[in-house]
Parts: sequence; structure tokens; C-alpha cells
Amino acid sequence: MEKELFSLFPSFQLITEHPAKPAKGFFVFHHAEKECWFKIHKKDVSKRDYNLLTALFTEIKPEADTPSASRKWLAYLEHGGEPPVPAETEIRIIQLFFGEQTIEQKELQEASCAFFGTSVQLVFSSPHEALLIERKICIAHEPESFSSYMSALESDFYIKARMYIGKFQRADSRFPAHFATEKEWFRKASANGSAGRIYTMETLFPLHLTDQMPGHMKEVLTKEVLTPLGYDQEILQTVRAFFENGFNASVASKKLYIHRNTLQYRLNKFQEITGISLKDFNGALAAYCASMLAQEHKA
Repeated sequence: MEKELFSLFPSFQLITEHPAKPAKGFFVFHHAEKECWFKIHKKDVSKRDYNLLTALFTEIKPEADTPSASRKWLAYLEHGGEPPVPAETEIRIIQLFFGEQTIEQKELQEASCAFFGTSVQLVFSSPHEALLIERKICIAHEPESFSSYMSALESDFYIKARMYIGKFQRADSRFPAHFATEKEWFRKASANGSAGRIYTMETLFPLHLTDQMPGHMKEVLTKEVLTPLGYDQEILQTVRAFFENGFNASVASKKLYIHRNTLQYRLNKFQEITGISLKDFNGALAAYCASMLAQEHKA
């Protein structure tokens, strides 16, 4: 394919990654079968050539985020304006928080486009916050993709960010309210100092469950767990990490930067003092809620 196109178009250039920014003066096409891209200078392409190329390949038109595009998204999400996508389109919002770090917005735009392609658009909502808006086209990006993206931010931009992966919903008049709820959940997690850097509804549900817990239930956890432990933050942090890492002692110990034997010692001590077994899910859930209640008390 490359040889034939090069013989027809002298300016033909093969691209192995989705172009991060529009190539000025070039047509850019995607070859889906070989999962590659190529560009040809517009001066080499006649109207007939263009019709043939667009019939065989998918043209990648410039979709770089512009201030007007950002304003449309923010007007929709924050003020209930018209959605900037066609009716029936399903979208989800991946929230990013950079803290007080300085962000080169243009470079991050280009990197995000190269990483995700055209199905995801980056919109800055403030100097320290951004939204990755993903359209549900065929196959949605897996959590592993976002984890790799976060790793790339750290290695390439020296940015330590936090992320909340939202749920797909139809982009209609109800979506802004859905997004507002996700935004509040993300804010609550950041204020609470939750472990990890990537959050979802599932990972934050216990936090909000504890927050909405009636006072008498909090008193039970305090009496049965926190008071006997003397609010020992070291043990409570260990219990929390053990729960949040799927009861995997090896992973939890690595996250805490302690030896696995140290982690096991603390878990055994927790059970010895409280009488609650962390091997039982119900016991682990009660212990986890108590650890979050202690974090709330500490704050």
C-alpha cells in the first residue's frame, strides 16, 4: 500500500501514531486495517484523488480543542446549554485535578490527542483542573489506558494528578446534573485524602456511605473499633490499604512501603484488639468504614 501511494503522491508520509496536531497543508488519513495513518500534501491531491482516498480511508480532520469548543462544553456542563455533540451520543467525563502545579495546556492538549485519538477531547475548566470528554463510539477506553495516561503525565510532564472516571450517559438535558454529582464525589475524595490517584463511583462508594451514616452507627464503630484501638492511625491506615487493594497483602504492603510481615503483624493486631476478622467481608467492611470515620475525625 505504501509503495503504491508513494508512487502516486510524492509527498506521501506514513505516520505510526495518531497525529497530535493538524498537519498544515496536508490531508491526513487513517488506514483502519493496518492501524496506521498517513498524510499527503494537498497540492498533490486532485478532486478525483480526494474522492478515491476518502472512499478507501478515513480522513482525520483537525479537531484540536479551541477556546470556542471549550466554552461550549463548559456552558453545557455548568449552565445547561446545548450539548456540543449530536443527539443520542453517549459520553463520560474523566476529571483531572493537578493541584497547584503549572500546566502547559497546549502541550497537554497535543499529548492527550496523540494518546487517545479523536474519541476523547481535553477541556480545561480551570488552570488546575481539566476534563477528558470521551464519546462512546465502539470500544471504550479501559481503566488500564487511563492508568498509562497518568503514568505518562508523571514521566513526560512531571505532573502528579488525580483522576475520576465517570460513567457513560446520554448527552441530554439530564447529563449536567449527573456530572455535578460526579464532581462532588471527586471533590469529597480529594478533601478526604483518599488513597490512590484514580477514582470511580465503585471505589468511592464506601466513603460516601460512611459520610451519610447515621450518628448512632458512627457511635457503634467508635465504641467497637476506634476507641479500643486508641485511634491508632498506623493500624487504621494499614486496614484501609488492605481493603482498597482487594485484600492483596503484597500489593497493599508495596503501596504502604512496608514489609509484608509488618502489614500482617498490624492486621493481626487489629483483630486481636477488636475481635473483628478481616478475612470475612462483613468484618473487613466494618473495619474499612471505621478507618474512614477515623480519617474524618482526624480532619
